[in-house]
Amino acid sequence: MKDLTILVHDDEVDELIDSLHEEGIAEISGVDRDDEIEKLVEPMGISERLSKITDYEIKITSILDIFDSLEPEKGAIKEFISPEEVKKIDREKKELEGLLSEIDEVFEDHGDMILNLDDKLAQINKKIENLQQKKTDLELISFLDIDLGHLGYSSFTVIEAGITKDPNEFQKNIRDLKSYFYEIERIQEEEEKYVVIAAAFIRDKTEFQSILRQSDIRPLGLKDLKGKPDEALDDLSSKIEDLKNSREDLLEKLISLKEDYEKEYRALKEELGIHREKKEVLQKFGNTETTTILKGWAPEKDTDEVEKMVEVATDGYAEVVIEEPENPDEVPVKLDNPKMIKPFELLTHMFAPPRYDEIDPTFILAPAFVIFFGLMLGDAVYGLLIMLTSFILLQGIGKVEEGTKNFSLVLMGAGISTFIFGVLQGGYLGPAQDTHTNLFGRLGLDFINDMAVLETLEGEGPLILLIISLLIGLFYLNAGIFLQFVKYLKDNDYADVIKESVSWWTLQLGGAILISGYLFGWDHFFGTELLFELTGPVNLIGVVLTGIGLVLMVFRAKGLAFFDLTGFIGDFLSFSRILALGLATSGIALTVNVLADLVSGAPINLPLAVMILVAGAVLVIKGTMDSSKILRGMGVIISILGVIGLMGYAGILDPRIPFYFLGLVVMIVGHLGNAVLQALGSFVHSLRLQYVEFFSYFYEGGGSEYEPFKVEREHTKIKREVKG
Repeated sequence: MKDLTILVHDDEVDELIDSLHEEGIAEISGVDRDDEIEKLVEPMGISERLSKITDYEIKITSILDIFDSLEPEKGAIKEFISPEEVKKIDREKKELEGLLSEIDEVFEDHGDMILNLDDKLAQINKKIENLQQKKTDLELISFLDIDLGHLGYSSFTVIEAGITKDPNEFQKNIRDLKSYFYEIERIQEEEEKYVVIAAAFIRDKTEFQSILRQSDIRPLGLKDLKGKPDEALDDLSSKIEDLKNSREDLLEKLISLKEDYEKEYRALKEELGIHREKKEVLQKFGNTETTTILKGWAPEKDTDEVEKMVEVATDGYAEVVIEEPENPDEVPVKLDNPKMIKPFELLTHMFAPPRYDEIDPTFILAPAFVIFFGLMLGDAVYGLLIMLTSFILLQGIGKVEEGTKNFSLVLMGAGISTFIFGVLQGGYLGPAQDTHTNLFGRLGLDFINDMAVLETLEGEGPLILLIISLLIGLFYLNAGIFLQFVKYLKDNDYADVIKESVSWWTLQLGGAILISGYLFGWDHFFGTELLFELTGPVNLIGVVLTGIGLVLMVFRAKGLAFFDLTGFIGDFLSFSRILALGLATSGIALTVNVLADLVSGAPINLPLAVMILVAGAVLVIKGTMDSSKILRGMGVIISILGVIGLMGYAGILDPRIPFYFLGLVVMIVGHLGNAVLQALGSFVHSLRLQYVEFFSYFYEGGGSEYEPFKVEREHTKIKREVKG
């Protein structure tokens, strides 16, 4: 990454910004990061045009909000699997004043009409809401034979209708009046709601209203209604229906306008946003009397292109100074990995982007994550499910979202690894030796099971997998120490090379000699003779190396040296989680298979068949009452199984058929649940081995991502350039 300083004549600033924005090959930073330049320039203020752009954005957003409110409800799953791709429209590139003039014309043609229609729609909705509330209130007293026109104020009386939960309080308070009348009727048994019709002389109006409030009586909004309650209900229903018809007409007009003009408004908003970005970036520049200075960053391979672009954009009225960065903490980072592992940068960024002077760990993290994940999950069928999920994401929302695309590719790698290790470990919806669902054996395809070289739950399989896990851990931790070694060499920090990296290597080598020979006297490894005999001199070398390692560790960590040692051992043993996750996957899969086998082989009898049929009928009834398609569907399926059971009991069908279905359900649900939970566990623990055990030796992160000043077009594409 190179540090850029660009000095440009004021007359060419707009052209330069436009070119930088379109090319997107440099990040713009504030001039305040260079103390010397900051002393020579004045900061640029907020442009008046920026305020104008904001006003126009608000106008267009108000139209788009109306259009968004008209969106039909889309199925979340369908939208996820098959999102609608945005079709870009051709636009002529315009200067800001030309764009604002176009927006004014658009609003004059149909924008103001859309806003007026929306206002009318809001008024109608409010009227419908008020009438619905009146209708609801009126239904509460529909059993009363009164003339609603008498409610409210007259020359001599005031009559009110209201709802209360405790009429006793009202009855007690109303006695404070000399003259009054009331009638109370219970309208709901469960919540004990009562309707109160009360009247008093007009001279007592103030005191009467106070009593109603004190008695917690909610007035019914019926004062402007006429006639009997049933007549008023019919009238309200008619008015509501008329308003709904008017609303439908307005909605049809707005939907038609949306279909005709939505793309145009989104294009205009996008172009306004592009102009706003170009005006906002000016606040990072500095001014002299006739020139403007800006600071930025560009990848080294793009610096020649930056110089040529600045030369062309400014007709030579600019100077570009390219320097090496002075402060690594300020430099943004652009990761540059091969295409195959680039999606795994997502996992690095989940921890933290590397600083400019740090090693990018993605090139090691990517293969390690995939291997750890596959070993932990270790079931070929689960691997196929993960690959299928990844493919669906890639063909769906991954087409329109870069983050989802990268995650899907990571998932694809994990799925392929899981499939391969599943074959090697004999995992096919459970271990190969599982007699409950050994489909390949039943089909005469034993050679598939024979491909397993390490069966997770068979014989010495768990012990061998544990040893493999720990060997992987030992290698991986030393890979981290090696990267730490490279980092210290790069920084010319030779003291830490000795105290940190060399101390661990000498300690490990010496400790390995002592543990394997001097302390335990091992002279073979699972039946294999060692390549050398652990004689006295060899053991002496082990003692010396261990001593050197411990001394260096004490120099480095002082009183905390013991905790450094136990921490390394803890990191090493942490890789045993590869075995733990592998055993959990196979064990739960085996349990699911056993349960499915037990269910599918259960005996049928009349009481059981009747119970299944009754349970299905109850779900159908409940689903119908609650308008739940899921409950109703489950009820129908269970009812069918109950009927099949009765037919089996009567000798018409094989009585085991219902349990075959139930066993299949247990099988599918159990394995899907196991696959999801174990895949999540494998993902989390594979990342943990990276973030906690591996990164702790050489990687801190905390850098800032390289963010080029670049135009992003989602709804538009430039057809040709027109100034004006």
